[in-house]
Amino acid sequence: MAPTSKFSRIKSARPTDAGPRWRLAFVRAIIWSLIGLIYAPLFIGLEALLSALGWGVASLPLAATLASAVGAVLYGARELALIATLMGVTIGLALLILLAQALTLLDAALIAALLAALIGFIVPFPRRCSRHVSGKALAGLMAGGGVSVPLALALTLGGWALSPIWLLALLVAVGALIYVLSVRYWILLSRRLCLEARPCYLIEGLAMALLAGVAAGSLWLISAPLAGLEDGLWLQTSEVLHRDLLAAIVGAMFGGALAGFLLELLRFGWVHDL
Repeated sequence: MAPTSKFSRIKSARPTDAGPRWRLAFVRAIIWSLIGLIYAPLFIGLEALLSALGWGVASLPLAATLASAVGAVLYGARELALIATLMGVTIGLALLILLAQALTLLDAALIAALLAALIGFIVPFPRRCSRHVSGKALAGLMAGGGVSVPLALALTLGGWALSPIWLLALLVAVGALIYVLSVRYWILLSRRLCLEARPCYLIEGLAMALLAGVAAGSLWLISAPLAGLEDGLWLQTSEVLHRDLLAAIVGAMFGGALAGFLLELLRFGWVHDL
């Protein structure tokens, strides 16, 4: 039998390339759907809070922009994000059990943020300053604003309203596309602006404070008002969160899965190496 040439081996392997591509598309869809799962409660809680504070039409773009920035920091900080989020949940739960009658939601979020910042300032983490959190936060801000501002204008001028499912699906799907397409630019810009030239402990401390404060505040926002520990503004925000949360999660996960699937089929980079 004649030996198989290198060219024929490559040629015969080409038809199987579609298999890995489809499998990677499903994996990427799962990853972005999980990001949507994290994004949904952040957005719903922030929009409800801003609406209760009287921000009106601006509540949607502001909530989407802030939620996208927090999500980008959470995604970009890697092991730092896991530690900070776990600290926030643990501190928030401990305060809720031990000092619920003496503290408010803002107190719990502030205490968690301060303790997490202290850990970030004094504990050296692996691969310090290699996560480009500043640039990723900028990319998240711009992605959130890039999709939410035109959407809010269209809904306001047209007098339309979207259910939480379709609203979150649009925000996550389009925001994910914008983020992946632009994150490298924002990282380069953050370098030029010397945003990453700050001391490592300062960047890590601020990132951990943000994530831990959000985690503790979210825990209290869900639990404290319903237990009768908060009233007024926080109770109103919590009621909206519980009312729309399930639909928002379904929409955000669907939008994230769709974005991840399309990103892989269109061969856009995973940006996990940044």
